[in-house]
Amino acid sequence: MSGLFKTRLQRHLREMAKYLRLVFNDFFVFALLFFLGGLGLGYSNVLKTLRSGLWWAPVVALIILAIVSQIGRLATLVEDADRVFLLPKERAMHAYLVAARRYSQGLAQCTQLIALFILSPFLRVALNWSVAAILSLAVAQVILKDTLLRLDLASAYQVTGQRRMNHWSIKWLLALIVIASGLWLTPYLAVGLVLISDIGVAVWLHQHWQRQQIRWREQIKLEDNRMLGIYRFFNLFTEVPMVAGTIKRRRYLDWLFKGIKLQQNQTYLYLFSRGMVRGTEFSGLVVRLTIIGMLLLYFVQGQWLPIILAALFIYLIGFQLLPFFQQYDDVVFTHVYPILPAWRLKSFVKLVTLILSVAAGLLWLVLVIANRQIETAGIALVVEVVEVWYLARVYTPQRLAKADKNKA
Repeated sequence: MSGLFKTRLQRHLREMAKYLRLVFNDFFVFALLFFLGGLGLGYSNVLKTLRSGLWWAPVVALIILAIVSQIGRLATLVEDADRVFLLPKERAMHAYLVAARRYSQGLAQCTQLIALFILSPFLRVALNWSVAAILSLAVAQVILKDTLLRLDLASAYQVTGQRRMNHWSIKWLLALIVIASGLWLTPYLAVGLVLISDIGVAVWLHQHWQRQQIRWREQIKLEDNRMLGIYRFFNLFTEVPMVAGTIKRRRYLDWLFKGIKLQQNQTYLYLFSRGMVRGTEFSGLVVRLTIIGMLLLYFVQGQWLPIILAALFIYLIGFQLLPFFQQYDDVVFTHVYPILPAWRLKSFVKLVTLILSVAAGLLWLVLVIANRQIETAGIALVVEVVEVWYLARVYTPQRLAKADKNKA
């Protein structure tokens, strides 16, 4: 069974590597470096204004560490067919699940250590902690994450009707108790408490896993939800076949289409507009990227970094709209109606221009509110106008023409 998990893990890593190459392209990495550099500079400036003994400092550390402790779930990689074909090998599945937990530890524990490393200057300045105390808290955080993953594994063997050991309330309560004891009392106490908890869960699992069945349906559902979250993240940057959208009527938005004349040359403009509003895949993508960009711009200040971030999100939105051009290629009536290809392209370019203009306007508005610098606002406005024009009027037609040529 360990071999089965290794095979699935290799397949999973190949799939993740394929999408990561599309996400972390040169443009995105360049903008990300500027963004992280700006955050680091802002963090450094904030630390210079802090003093020791602030009452809210432990509260901030508690919230951050508690949230970080919940990052990283048990990656079992189980599939829907496993409940049928692997049911006769259920006892041997324990080795599979243990291997899954061991793999899940890697990324999860790296996240905990990175968070403690970033938070350590804050702990040194605001709480006047020593290096030994910070290291002890890091040990407690690592053991805490180990306990939470062990709770995920143990819950797979719980009988129906029992309260799940990995219920969100239990995991959050345990994290808050352990971290709070380390921040307000001593980090060594946190290490002791979480070590007792980890050993207790390990003993329970050792005593029960051989006598109880695996909750197949629950584990498959949890894994599907975990992978869906990953695919939705990738879907922010590239098209992911595993993420399917739904259709909603949205009658309250009918007023948006009153400006579209019922003419033959505007057939696709009406079709694209209706599809964008009623569908959840592309419209949700545009809304999510716009909101994320607005939130980042609100908290990021400077002269050039906000401009680069705004340009990045406009590019991402425009790039993600390109697959929508082929949305109705499989509908036979779009090939029967006497509609010129030029009308279709013109309608799509018009829709992309409108969407990018609205998104750019919202991003620019937040940028102005957050920075309040006339020079930055002026440069950002010029950059956004030029980028919207280039993406909609130049890049989109060229990219679609190239895709159509390769398709032929």
